[in-house]
Amino acid sequence: MNGKEFKQLLKLNGLRQEDAAKIFDVSRQTISTWCKQEVIDDKIVKLIFERFRVTDPSTSPISIVTGAANVVGNNNSNIDNRQYYSDSPDVLRAQIEVLDERIKEKDAQIKEKDAQIKELLNIVSNLSKHD
Repeated sequence: MNGKEFKQLLKLNGLRQEDAAKIFDVSRQTISTWCKQEVIDDKIVKLIFERFRVTDPSTSPISIVTGAANVVGNNNSNIDNRQYYSDSPDVLRAQIEVLDERIKEKDAQIKEKDAQIKELLNIVSNLSKHD
């Protein structure tokens, strides 16, 4: 497996590098390095197979990536992702953590916007009092 195929695998599963870093319990920079490698080390490939439930590592790397879409499903597939996630709690936990982080980020953005709106309303109110 090479970096290009690994990137395809992430894309097929709708994962960003940050998401993959949580799933593999490595830094985002490590994922970026994997994505750039001509050949990914066998130990890492084994870990990738385990995380993505690739059951036949003897197939060619491109078949592994193509087959992974059938294992975990994608937007063009009729396979239900819930079955995959019910079989892989580590992946599900990592996905939940990613979503929790996104929710926290969005909540912070909403609070910031609310504060800006309140400030603008105060300015408008003060301006209308002076008229």
